[in-house]
Amino acid sequence: MLNERVVDILIIGAGPAGLSASIEASKKGEVEVLIVEKENKLAKKPCGEAVSAATLRDLEVKPDRNIVRNEIRGVLVFAPNGKDYVEISSRMGEGYIINKRALLETLAIRARRNGALLWINSPVVDYKVNEKGFVEDVIISKRGELIRVKPKIVIACDGIGSKIGRAFFRRKEYEVIPTAQYILNDVELIDKHVLEIRVGTRIAPGGYLWIFPREEEKVGIGAGVRGDIPRRYIDKFIEENFERFKRSVELEFGVSAVPISGQVKERVKGNVMLCGDAAGQVIPLTGGGIHSASIAGKIAGRIAREAIVENNITYNKLKEYVSEYDKYWGIRISRSLKVLRVVERLNDNELNELARILEGKDIIDLANGLNVKRVAQKLMKHPVFFAKIARALL
Repeated sequence: MLNERVVDILIIGAGPAGLSASIEASKKGEVEVLIVEKENKLAKKPCGEAVSAATLRDLEVKPDRNIVRNEIRGVLVFAPNGKDYVEISSRMGEGYIINKRALLETLAIRARRNGALLWINSPVVDYKVNEKGFVEDVIISKRGELIRVKPKIVIACDGIGSKIGRAFFRRKEYEVIPTAQYILNDVELIDKHVLEIRVGTRIAPGGYLWIFPREEEKVGIGAGVRGDIPRRYIDKFIEENFERFKRSVELEFGVSAVPISGQVKERVKGNVMLCGDAAGQVIPLTGGGIHSASIAGKIAGRIAREAIVENNITYNKLKEYVSEYDKYWGIRISRSLKVLRVVERLNDNELNELARILEGKDIIDLANGLNVKRVAQKLMKHPVFFAKIARALL
């Protein structure tokens, strides 16, 4: 006989989406919230850790020394030829390299102060769906002890391998890209407050390579590629740029995967809401997901709390999360995906030419799914890109 725990809201996954959901769900002390995290520590998945200042503002987190590893004042996006680049200056928005674990710990502490419970090292083992299509039992292995959790609402925020997400929702077109990252010490940098992004079929086919300065002398260098092993491309870049890396020391290495296919169409089913990487809530062209996932979590947590308090656990009520999120973030993700599908068809010569045409504001708008129409109209003036890009984006 398993021990049982009855809760109002069960949140699976203690990443940006799950912890944001837990804070919103528990903030008024009206409902009982439990978060379960399969890993033995927060932020175990490797991450570039680059965020905008707006991300921390929306999370209501101060950019203090505990959270911020480095202030970012610009980004250089290099064309395949390694010479042409587009500069994004700090005038277009402040940014940071953060300590993601410190950020998640801050959110976890806030959730606990609201009354939410967090179980670390507690993966989902199994679940049971009743005749109404509601998840009524979730078996959790709490550090080896099996516990039957009986939730009224489940918010699944447990990443690309989400057990409930994969089995409960249709994710037919869900696509991930493999990534890898080294943490190195003592790398020759262009500027310790400037990020480098490098694209091209030799550099990172179907993705990009990044060099992100962190705290002190540490640097994150990583890549996401399609159809190959990303580590090979990082190693090749380091070898071909030996002078920059001749004194560097490998301090850390990790691999991961990022969804790049946009949101899954179905994100609410029965009493389950799907958020974060599990729902594909990542900006496809950049692979950035901290901001977009945390906003999804905040909305889902609030809607779930309202549903419990109003005794209105219905599809129409929970679907409010999807409707609200899609008004801004869903549109951005959709636009960024459209841009990705266009850009991935360009060859290196076309990318070199594009770098001579675009400005920093253009890159921001395209990458983040913002004013894509404006950039498309600009590209219409260039015959090479009229058919390949402009028409496809309008």
